[in-house]
Amino acid sequence: MNKDDAIAKLELLIKEGETVLATSHYIEGVIGAPYVKSELFSPWRAKASIALHELLPESQQDALKDLEKKANDHTGIARQWQGLLQGTLGGIRQGFIVLEDSNDSDSDIVIEQILDRFPDVVASINRRHAGRDGFAINDEYDVQDLLRSICLAYFDDVRAEEAVPGFAGKNSRTDFYLKDEARFIEVKMTRDGLRDKELGEELSIDIPQYRGHPGCERLFCFIYDPGRLVRNPTGLKRDLEKIIPEFVTVIIAR
Repeated sequence: MNKDDAIAKLELLIKEGETVLATSHYIEGVIGAPYVKSELFSPWRAKASIALHELLPESQQDALKDLEKKANDHTGIARQWQGLLQGTLGGIRQGFIVLEDSNDSDSDIVIEQILDRFPDVVASINRRHAGRDGFAINDEYDVQDLLRSICLAYFDDVRAEEAVPGFAGKNSRTDFYLKDEARFIEVKMTRDGLRDKELGEELSIDIPQYRGHPGCERLFCFIYDPGRLVRNPTGLKRDLEKIIPEFVTVIIAR
């Protein structure tokens, strides 16, 4: 990511953080620090985490990793997230944090980071104060809803269910089409009856179809496996990525 894009992203997150901090309040009957609204704090925290992992060098991520362990929505913790965003912004502006120039693989790096860290986002938004309801992930539609919200923070044109040319007159539809980046994301969530064998069979049919779409230069197959039902994730990933090397990337998150 280049410097201008990084600054714009951080400024947007800091502005959103101001909105989160403006909700600071005390809860009647609860002793302790004031809290911010969880429904605003949790998605903002998740987006901030992804952005900071992308922008901060590994050697400078200790404070970020420590902050990620603090799961509640105290106002003080929200201020720490805001401070880390502001500090990163200052470091980039002043040249203490040096970013590589943008290149064609930037969008792929961002997509992979989003998909790899999806389980962390799910855990984060479900750690809410006073036992409040979280965001249940029960099926692929729930995965798609949350993933779409995250993608919209990074990509301008996120389209759902783009038609894909099929074989023998039968068409299919991909779950996400990032039009400007020419990237597709196909989402699967494991369940009884959708494990290694079934996933391999379905995706081995789908992958060549996506290759036929004129607007698709790369396909990401995202398999969310919270129950660890995939017995051989390395083998499944290797077999599927062999179908069309350099075109398909398989990410199995659990």
